Amino acid sequence: MHIAIDDTYGPEIATGSSFVTGDRRTHVAVVFPDEDVQDIRRQAAECLAEIAVLTGVVANEFHFVDIYNRKSPWDKLPDQANLRLFEFFASIYKHYRWPVLIQTIDTRTLGDHGIGGLAGIIDGLDLSDRADLSLVWLLIKLKIKFKKNPEPITLFIDEGRKKPGTQFGSKIFHDWQGSFSGCYSSSAAEPLLQVADFMAFCINRSTHLAMKSKRSDVDSWFLNLVGGMRMDCDDLKLHTLPKNFSVVDFDGLHVQDRVEKGL
Repeated sequence: MHIAIDDTYGPEIATGSSFVTGDRRTHVAVVFPDEDVQDIRRQAAECLAEIAVLTGVVANEFHFVDIYNRKSPWDKLPDQANLRLFEFFASIYKHYRWPVLIQTIDTRTLGDHGIGGLAGIIDGLDLSDRADLSLVWLLIKLKIKFKKNPEPITLFIDEGRKKPGTQFGSKIFHDWQGSFSGCYSSSAAEPLLQVADFMAFCINRSTHLAMKSKRSDVDSWFLNLVGGMRMDCDDLKLHTLPKNFSVVDFDGLHVQDRVEKGL
């Protein structure tokens, strides 16, 4: 299997929610069967080439925060065309429904589970840093999920902390029964990371929109688009709410979930 991991977080501002904080740090993993990988890489390159022909937008990757906000070079797209790209990628996901795993850490996470402050370094990740801890726990979740069928793993994590090509994950996966290869990579060089970027943006943007006091028609469209993808993810639950739902309604779902989990 191939695994692509990207991180996502919003501005550290008050959210109005009792459960979702502005200091959260989230990592998202998308798991691809080996037989899909070359097709994904080819289609991503062909799609970028076709966009250049049709719109004049020349880009070396899909970076969805820039696409959504129409930042260069995506500002050259016709009106609403950036949203059509989201619909296109959502339709791709609905066809394949690759497994998605999510891990979020914020100031309340450890307290919820009665865990004190953690310390130490593993695979270059600082356990006292919530962003690093989010990534460590995501990797552990991946090990647990697939340990019964330990296929060979090729793992890519989006560059940022290390140069592309730097090896990663060998300590956490030291006892993996199948072969393991992990490294940092640029999303421009590895289209699998562009899919992970899409999923991470959708998850983070949906969380942000759920806490807005007033949502635009585009906001509602986006929430329905993401919900309609029916992500194959044990970390998410699908709920139907009225269009004008509030953060109180949103928190109510969290209360229900926490009760079910014994928190």
